[in-house]
Amino acid sequence: MRILETVTGSIHVKYNHQINLRIENLKTTILRNRIFLFLYFIFIFFVSIYAFKRPLYNWDMLAYMGVVISYDHNDPGFVHDTVYHIAKLQLPPAVYGQLADGGLDFRRKMAENPVEYQGKLSSYAVKPLYSRMVYYLYRAGVPIILATILPSVISYLLIGVLLVFWLIRWLDFFLALGVSCLVMLSAPMWELVRTSSPDCLSAFLLLCAMFFMIERKSYLLTLLFLLLSIFARLDNIIPAFFLLTLMSFSNHWQPRVSYRKYSWMLLLVIVSYLFISFSARSYGSGVLFYPNFSKELNLSYALHTGLRFRDYFALAFSHIMTGLFFSNLLLFLVLALLVLKGGQVLRFRTLNADEQLIIVIILIITVRFIFHPVVADRFYIAYYLCILILLIRKLNPSGKINPQIII
Repeated sequence: MRILETVTGSIHVKYNHQINLRIENLKTTILRNRIFLFLYFIFIFFVSIYAFKRPLYNWDMLAYMGVVISYDHNDPGFVHDTVYHIAKLQLPPAVYGQLADGGLDFRRKMAENPVEYQGKLSSYAVKPLYSRMVYYLYRAGVPIILATILPSVISYLLIGVLLVFWLIRWLDFFLALGVSCLVMLSAPMWELVRTSSPDCLSAFLLLCAMFFMIERKSYLLTLLFLLLSIFARLDNIIPAFFLLTLMSFSNHWQPRVSYRKYSWMLLLVIVSYLFISFSARSYGSGVLFYPNFSKELNLSYALHTGLRFRDYFALAFSHIMTGLFFSNLLLFLVLALLVLKGGQVLRFRTLNADEQLIIVIILIITVRFIFHPVVADRFYIAYYLCILILLIRKLNPSGKINPQIII
């Protein structure tokens, strides 16, 4: 009996020792992961600061400055003169010369004619989430030129945070960190963070919507971020429609929503679109906005009285040829096709959730190009990242391989 108790006791001691050893190893792993995750955050923070100090000064910056100043002043002449005066004082002379002239009739006309400049602002006033962020940063004391870039920097940091936590769900911890670092240093991201535009903010909001759609299958949070994305870029009504439709009618998102709830979601999307368009009427935009914007779809970017299909097709062909060579769209379309490998594309309902989403992403890009025939990475960043993650999920169909706690 004593021998049995002795043997049992030694087994318990050995077992408890192994458990304690595993706990200690887990604690060490958690601490190590937290340290490296913190170093990753420090890394993308310094990258964003470096980018913030080296902005890409585009003409859109002058337009967003005009929208921000017009929130407090209604006089087009005052807004125009103030924008160009600030730009002349705060920008390097060579940069100001390019933005005010640059050998382009359009820029020269905008610098000389307050009325035409005011009319052009309608294309920029329909992005109120971004312009209001710039406005409040400006009112808080940030110089207005830097204020137009800061939302991109903030969004870049948030994309970096969301991306690494998303990748950690599907990749080994250090591999996830490595992939995140390379993505955040990639040319499209580097260009996006340095630009005065709502594109980085829009990418973050769309990526959040797709995260909650894919990983959480949450209708409410997906809808929330899609609505916010419309306030960042009005043309995000296109992904909002297609993504909500996919969630509502695909069998992979449960519980299925009723037609009534789907109609209410679409109604919120449409009301948001109309509200933003209506708010921009003071700049000369129509209630639906796009009929006015479509008049500028030509190679010269001059305003015409109507849409000429010959000019439209010339512009579309020009951007297809240049965009496919000078963007990463083709590469990511190839990655998207790899996600579809093995699926019966012509039988949409037989595809799994990720494959259906890939088809919808390609459809969104196509429809967006039809309405706005421009091919540029800055419009597709959220889709690029989602395609990358869906491919990783396909390569790891067994599920999460890194369940380690890091928080």
